[in-house]
Amino acid sequence: MNRARNAALIVIIAIFANQGLAQGVRPKTGKSFKGPLAVQLWSFREDFKKDVPGTLKRVRSLGFRHVELAGYYGMTARQFRAQLDKAGLKAVSMHIEYEEARDKIDEVIRDAKVLGVQEVGVPWIKSPFTKADCLQAIQVFNQAGEKLAASGMRFFYHLHGYEFVPNEGESGTLFDLLMAKTNPKFVSIQLDTFHAAYPGQDPAKLLQKFPGRFTSLHLKDIRKDAVGDHSGDFKDQDGTPLGQGKINWPEVLKASRKEGVRWYIIEDETSTVWQGVRGSLKYLETLKY
Repeated sequence: MNRARNAALIVIIAIFANQGLAQGVRPKTGKSFKGPLAVQLWSFREDFKKDVPGTLKRVRSLGFRHVELAGYYGMTARQFRAQLDKAGLKAVSMHIEYEEARDKIDEVIRDAKVLGVQEVGVPWIKSPFTKADCLQAIQVFNQAGEKLAASGMRFFYHLHGYEFVPNEGESGTLFDLLMAKTNPKFVSIQLDTFHAAYPGQDPAKLLQKFPGRFTSLHLKDIRKDAVGDHSGDFKDQDGTPLGQGKINWPEVLKASRKEGVRWYIIEDETSTVWQGVRGSLKYLETLKY
């Protein structure tokens, strides 16, 4: 009888211990950085190709509770939502293809409701990027944004760097044109700090130049010696954990706080992603600004 009671007690303790781990672990950040913090699952795409449940469990073990999606890795939205729930993760936003925003927005909205996300965004249009491409994107984004808003969600565009080419025949850049012609009621911007800095832009100044337009930040650093361009590309050797590159994080985070950025999302596209994400979290623990 005592053995049976003890065995049952051990099982109960193990269950509560696991629940405590799932509910209590979260990324450690310093007093200055308040978040809220998430991670872009695209960072772990190579691992997802092999093992979805195991990779989600590993993401949770880093302390993350919130994630941003970039596809379902062979699953339906409902199946992927079940895996997220099982891992103790909540999706706060999702990336979709440009063509989906243009041609399949009703299907996107259906999936977004299943996944429980509040924000839906396009991370890529095309490169090289022309004025004609920009004008078409403006129309697509305004229409998609209005439809999402009617369903209680928010549309955003994740800038990629190729938008900072000159606006043909006019002053400013194509990014300036995009910002001027998209409706702020329906279209927000996700500022990827790497892809802003790569073509020579200052992420903090972009936040200040377009107040109220940025819904979230992709926290991603760039090596100090990296030589960028307007391609929108990411090269493995150009990425580095937060705090080890050229981006002035105190200035960026002060500006983003002032402008009301809602989500801070770590993304690491390097081949050493697990070490990189840990290094970025470690930096946020010690960051002061």
